[in-house]
Amino acid sequence: MAHRSFFSYNITRAYPFKWFTPLVIIGGIILTALVSFLNVAATGYELVSTSSSDPNATEANSIWFSKWPEYLVGARAACEAASLQVQSTIYTNRRAFPYELSSVWHVEEDSTKAYQGSLIYKSNMIQNCNITEIKIQFEGPDRSPGQLAVATMGGTVTAKTECYIETDSGRTYFQLRSTYDAIPPPETSKSTFLNLNKTTDPTLYWGYSLLNMYWRSSMQAFFDGNAGRDPPPFFKGVIDLNRNTILDGTMEEQVRSIEFLRVGDCFFIPLNSTGIAYVNNRYCNSTSIIELANSPGTFTQPLPGIWRSVEGLGKSMWFTVLADLGRNDDAMPNMLARPNLLANLTSDLATMNKTLRSQFRWGLGSRTFMQAFNPSEDVPLQVNQSILAADYLCQVPQLKSPGTLFISILVADLVFLQALWKILTLTVDGFFLKSTEEARHCANCAPVSQGGLIPGGYKSVDGGDSEIMLLEERRPPDT
Repeated sequence: MAHRSFFSYNITRAYPFKWFTPLVIIGGIILTALVSFLNVAATGYELVSTSSSDPNATEANSIWFSKWPEYLVGARAACEAASLQVQSTIYTNRRAFPYELSSVWHVEEDSTKAYQGSLIYKSNMIQNCNITEIKIQFEGPDRSPGQLAVATMGGTVTAKTECYIETDSGRTYFQLRSTYDAIPPPETSKSTFLNLNKTTDPTLYWGYSLLNMYWRSSMQAFFDGNAGRDPPPFFKGVIDLNRNTILDGTMEEQVRSIEFLRVGDCFFIPLNSTGIAYVNNRYCNSTSIIELANSPGTFTQPLPGIWRSVEGLGKSMWFTVLADLGRNDDAMPNMLARPNLLANLTSDLATMNKTLRSQFRWGLGSRTFMQAFNPSEDVPLQVNQSILAADYLCQVPQLKSPGTLFISILVADLVFLQALWKILTLTVDGFFLKSTEEARHCANCAPVSQGGLIPGGYKSVDGGDSEIMLLEERRPPDT
């Protein structure tokens, strides 16, 4: 008896259908192309690391199949959220001010603040920013030699702002501090108005011009108010401004008002014959800027000549910061984004330009607007929602090398095409062969005498239970 292996093979025969061969050839070509195309998306790309400043665009538009369902795509772009540490310096996408991230918190269910060490951020829109304080500092001899060489008096204006972002885990609040100095220290590494352009962003250009002019006007007014002053002059001071919340009228009427900002506190440090005097240095017994500006210069209401410039500097900082952070709505109309309000805010520019002396004009140049805004001009003033500028670590798809790509697609194609071939043959065998008379019988099988048959144990093609006997091979007699 011949050896019988553990492994076996099927007995095959040609399909008795004229349409079957064209179907397999044409369908095979089409399916091979389609399967190869799908396999390029599924297995032809690998993820590589890169840096992106716009994670939303990177994830959405990284490659041609980025919008396909996830089960068809093997490599999809993804970016990690940035972790902005408290006390770090950040910019917005408009890059007007460098901000110090002072604090980050979220509100618990019992309304208490839970502070965090960093802001987890992924290109979220900054929302509902409110300035809580404007601090104007006047500095005399404390300025660096380089600063004193170009201006005998200088100082800074600082804004504290609170905003929030919406995240998957809820609302997160944060506080930002921004400082402006028209003549910064030589060693400073924090630049302002990096993208200044009067054509593409006239709103911030006007903000820059107002800050530049009102800063110089305020410093000159402080210097002039202390020249020959008796009692001894002040050599430094600080003024805290915040919003006046008891004004009447619409919001546009309120922001126009000189009393839009109120004086929270003011401190001035005088000089005397023995040096610096630190006693009785708290002044300003009134919160009204108009009252302080109209005072005769008493001990509790000193330096009446500075307050008009202080009001303009405070407003300029207020609305320039809000423009950089994307705030302009009915609850807080931005004076830099509305023509009539901007005309009101810039109405004193021409006068300031005439009264500024040469020692306070250093660095002005032609980059600063020195005339009032004309609301009839067609200028695209606008304030859009802002985002914080950050770099994100992203994984983006990259096409594999040619050799690796060929092997990947070949293996995937063979697996898919083999599965499709099996489905086709099972379908044809199950639905077409059973109804075909020719396919139900074996041409080489015929009834013969029982003695000439060898039991084979094969089932009939049509699935019946009858046993078919194979004809014994007839050999010619030995000679």
